[in-house]
Amino acid sequence: MSDPVPVIDLDTEASHVSVQAVPGAVFLRFRRERNDGTVRRMFVELTVDEAMLLQRELDLCVTLAAAGDAR
Repeated sequence: MSDPVPVIDLDTEASHVSVQAVPGAVFLRFRRERNDGTVRRMFVELTVDEAMLLQRELDLCVTLAAAGDAR
């Protein structure tokens, strides 16, 4: 059985997204700058296998979006 696709909470909108690699893991870092000047930061830690799976999913989504076939 393969590992499930990493779940990312889509209820919060980030104004900045970045990635960072460390030995054995990849971090997705999310930052939300609010109108009142406060900042909220979140991160998701992925194993290398989870990051590779997410990369394949993202590649497919980009290909579909570029072709106008996004669903």
